Amino acid sequence: MKAVVSTVSSAEVTVDGEVVGAVQGPALLALVGIGVDDVTNNESVEKMARKIAELRLLPADGEAWDRPRNHSVEEVGGQVLLVSQFTLMGETKKGRRPSWANAAPGEAAQPIFDRIAELLRKRGIVVETGRFGAMMKVSSANEGPFTVLIET
Repeated sequence: MKAVVSTVSSAEVTVDGEVVGAVQGPALLALVGIGVDDVTNNESVEKMARKIAELRLLPADGEAWDRPRNHSVEEVGGQVLLVSQFTLMGETKKGRRPSWANAAPGEAAQPIFDRIAELLRKRGIVVETGRFGAMMKVSSANEGPFTVLIET
């Protein structure tokens, strides 16, 4: 499983012109790709949720974005916009066309994605999501820019 996580002052997902998920900072935009190996690995699901919740990526609540980033989204009462992104599992070592063979099929990936959102919410984090499997437009105001890759 992989996630590209950005610190944002705002982010939103639209589907067919309708906003289906939006957050205001301090917040994280987490694009999550679920691989075929993750389908049978519950430990990676819990680890991903824990990393998103606990990584120290944000300044203290009320501090400027250029201050040290010593706080987690959980600590500052921030929000997370969680968006499924199967393309993160693309293999690009050979040729010019990515292979999606490592991406879990939608029917297997969606329950895992939903579980990550559930685990974050159980921690008291406000979680918004895109619409799984839909053609989405994602926009964000990345603060920094500050983006990290999480792999489980």
